[in-house]
Amino acid sequence: MFNFFKKKSIKFTVTAPISGTLANLSDVKDPVFSQKMMGDGFAISLSATSNSVFAPVAGKVVSLPESHHAVGIVTKDGDEILVHIGIDTVNLNGQGFTAVVEQNEEIEQGQEIVKLDRDFLKNREVDLTTMVIFTKLIPEHQDWKLIESYGDKVTNLDTIVEKQV
Repeated sequence: MFNFFKKKSIKFTVTAPISGTLANLSDVKDPVFSQKMMGDGFAISLSATSNSVFAPVAGKVVSLPESHHAVGIVTKDGDEILVHIGIDTVNLNGQGFTAVVEQNEEIEQGQEIVKLDRDFLKNREVDLTTMVIFTKLIPEHQDWKLIESYGDKVTNLDTIVEKQV
């Protein structure tokens, strides 16, 4: 017997904001991230050719510090996601990063959010491991799963996290 009133299936997906190697958050060389003090998520070791960071989800930019090393996004469902570019990059005071989005701007998944000055960052030997942190997820999205495996090479816009709701 068919259930015509079955709840419609909605997918929660998070894509890679950069190209590189998928890494476990626990392996990041910063205890704030590795100990998941800000929330769970994943990291990607940036490939040598990546010059841009892309939005892993659609939503509204709710946090964009002057240093442009991080972007906070809230989705229409109420999930809060932080994209943090590099380790100790706040200390660069914005050098090496150019935001291409603005505070309170509505953005699409896959939209470019930050440009990187790779020459400047390379000369300063900056660790550009990029973290995607789920600072707050709605209850329906909390039991998410990785689609890729740690150590896999991923390209920006590949689906990394998925949750069928």
